[in-house]
Amino acid sequence: MKIYTIDNKNEEKFLREPSEDVTLDELKSKDLKIFLGEFLHTAKTVMTQEGYSAAGLAAVQVGLHKNIFCILKEGTQEFEVMINPSIKVIKDEKVIDTEGCLSVPKREGKVERYKKIKVKYLDRDGKIKKGVFSNQEAREIQHEYDHTKGVLFIDKLID
Repeated sequence: MKIYTIDNKNEEKFLREPSEDVTLDELKSKDLKIFLGEFLHTAKTVMTQEGYSAAGLAAVQVGLHKNIFCILKEGTQEFEVMINPSIKVIKDEKVIDTEGCLSVPKREGKVERYKKIKVKYLDRDGKIKKGVFSNQEAREIQHEYDHTKGVLFIDKLID
């Protein structure tokens, strides 16, 4: 799958548009199952121009305006898909760290994110999941969630 970047003005416009929730019919569809397989393969194999692998990927980054993303789980090094996620902040504590993005080539910067969050989402089978995430996983989720809202990390730079 092609990764959309801000280097292309039409792709940047697409990246900055909010995504929509996946419907139950879409969730059961063969087309979405095929998409999710290709999407995960892309997340596992894509590399940045600097040689980094992906820590997460949002559907909008590959041309689908749906509230879908995946993050790399620290413990298993496997990607977890989150569909129609909602986030609640557990503590107001924030952490500043460096971020980059496949859709923003050759650019990194400091972004402030919540340290600990609770996420409710659907998995690939449509089952409701809830989880508490902290540190790097929480950062990845907030970064990818921003993509579903049309927000890029460069919009949140603090340096």
